[in-house]
This record gives sequence, structure tokens and C-alpha cells, in this order.
Amino acid sequence: MPRNVYFSQAVRSEQNLYEDLIIESLKIYGQDLFYLPREIVSTDTILGEDRASKFDDAFMIEGYIEGTEGFEGQGDLYSKFGLEVRDEVNFVISRKVWDRYIGFDGGERPKEGDLIFLPLSNKFFEVMFVEHEQPFYQLSNLPVYRLQCALYEYNDEDFDTGVDIIDQVEVTDSYQVTLEYSTTGNNHLEQGE
Repeated sequence: MPRNVYFSQAVRSEQNLYEDLIIESLKIYGQDLFYLPREIVSTDTILGEDRASKFDDAFMIEGYIEGTEGFEGQGDLYSKFGLEVRDEVNFVISRKVWDRYIGFDGGERPKEGDLIFLPLSNKFFEVMFVEHEQPFYQLSNLPVYRLQCALYEYNDEDFDTGVDIIDQVEVTDSYQVTLEYSTTGNNHLEQGE
């Protein structure tokens, strides 16, 4: 007999119990994350890319960080252009928690291009791929999403989430030019110059 006879594999009460146990373990072993859905403001019709994006919402959820030895990826690389940090991480989040806090707004599942802010390291990660069939149909159920994420590079997007630590990225990471202006003698600018 290959399967346990006490579990029928398709009873909703057993699936709910399994899902609740996963949510509880994510709350015990996981971290608090902020999920930021991307809103595309304008799209480049030729290349199919977004020209401008904004992030107006930040939802706190719990997520498990896969990997116990730090961030994955290629790490820190020194090149002729300077230091590049190529950290990657996989987050596991619950479908039920997603549906309750984020998916109510019409979002079917997490999307590629959305951001996750990890307060533990004070870093943003961009969702690169969403695996929605792992673990593969245990008890005929799919209780979690596995998000493969890479370190996010700020590119002049608007952050108006209402969470101060997240909204500060516009101030700290934006491209800024300091222009010093002084007048001497008769070198005065007139309006419109």
C-alpha cells in the first residue's frame, strides 16, 4: 500500500489543516516583508518595456527566506565600472495570506516586476519569477508561492507607499545634481533665460 489510508488527498478539511500548518510555520520561521505591487504608468510600445512605474502600496506579510547561509547569486563583483552587488534570494509566501491582504485588489498572483522590501537587511528585491507549483500538489493543494528575486536597482520610480523607510529610497538613491549659482558684478539672470 503506497499511500497513507488516513489521508484521502482531496478532502478540503485536510487541505485547510495542511495550509494552516504552513502559515503557522511561516510565522514562526519567516521574516516580515513588505510587498510592493508595481503599477505601470506608461509603456514603450516598440520594445514592450515600461517607461515609468510607481509603487503606491506596501503590504506587510510574512515570508520564509530559503537558504540559511545568506543571499545567493553571484555576490559582490569588482569590475572596471566599480562594485556590482548581485544578490539573489527566494521567498516563500502563503497563497491564503496573499489572497487576504494583496490579492483582494484583483491580483491573481504575485507578478514579475513587483518589489519586496526586506527590513532585516534594508534591501529591495525585484520578483523575477513566481513558482506556483512547488511543492507539487501535496494533498492535491498548492498552498504557497515561491518568489525568485534579485537585488533591485532603483531607476527613478515613484514611491508613495506611506511607509517612511520605503519612501526614502527616492531621496537616497535618486540621481541628483547640485547646481551652485552665484552672481558677481552685472552677471544677473533675467526671468526666462
